[in-house]
Amino acid sequence: MMIYQNVELHNVAEVVSIPGKAGVLLQRIPKEVLVQVREAAQAEYKQSACCEIRFVNDWKPVKVTLSSCSDSTRAYLYFGDFAAGTYLIGKEPTTLELSVPLPGFLPLERVGRAAGSFAPQVWRLLFQGGEIHLIHVDGDSVRPPRKDELPSLRYLAYGTSITQGIAASHPALAYVKQAGWRLHADVINLGASGAAYCEPAIADYIADCDDWDIASLSVSANMLNQGVSAAHFEERAGDFVRRIAAQHSSKPIVCIGLFPIFYDLGLCWPDRNSSATADEYRAILQSIAEDSVLKNVHYIDGRELLKSTYGLSHDLLHPGDHGMIEIGENLAKFMKVLL
Repeated sequence: MMIYQNVELHNVAEVVSIPGKAGVLLQRIPKEVLVQVREAAQAEYKQSACCEIRFVNDWKPVKVTLSSCSDSTRAYLYFGDFAAGTYLIGKEPTTLELSVPLPGFLPLERVGRAAGSFAPQVWRLLFQGGEIHLIHVDGDSVRPPRKDELPSLRYLAYGTSITQGIAASHPALAYVKQAGWRLHADVINLGASGAAYCEPAIADYIADCDDWDIASLSVSANMLNQGVSAAHFEERAGDFVRRIAAQHSSKPIVCIGLFPIFYDLGLCWPDRNSSATADEYRAILQSIAEDSVLKNVHYIDGRELLKSTYGLSHDLLHPGDHGMIEIGENLAKFMKVLL
């Protein structure tokens, strides 16, 4: 848990001052890890996928000043799990004036709370994406949430742009958020669009983290689509899974084989030449996960989570909203048994 200006920064490993830009960048992995991964991954881990600013106060208005130093992006306000508003953040510092839409409703005990989920008094700003800089938080009695006000489970997800939530129209519709909501689990999103290459530095980082209870590793359409051979994928994915599993032998780890993809239809991405097939990648990952030594590792074919190509967007790669919901629902059912 990262505390900054008396608020919690969720799914943020480090805040970074950038010369010439106000505030601090919310970064999903620490700088010492970031410099060890490929350049494309460095850019993606500066994007605020499933990042949140969280706090509790006395229900009075709060001002949060932010900027999005890539493109304009949206922030979504929640009180616990209750949606409460949408805000646009631009490149110039933007002050969001947050308040309770219907005073007297949510503080009441009758609202209820699912076991292990968010308490309604937790204010949450969930970001669509973008390089979010936090500049200032201004409000009376603002404090970070207590542990008992947050979900009791933590779900960590690694993968490609699909994991990051690309093509979902709302960050809460990303499959990791959908699965987390059904499990009453907080989500740590380490998806990296176009750059999920099972890099050793990321494996070591996940292995060293002790703040998660279950993890999913969705690998990797990026490697297949960018010409990584089956043999190289087997080496990289095997090392990646084993490094994490060795450090967390009591925690369930779910390896997700490729979701339905254009390769299954005999198509090829423009100007790309694959040196393996989607089924070869699936079989390799399944073999890794079913190694008898890795008793806490489990495999599920992505086609069992998203059962047809109709859940995909126009590129026949990224699931749209309906596909994301289907994946999240089926993944939560699979994980619930393991938990």
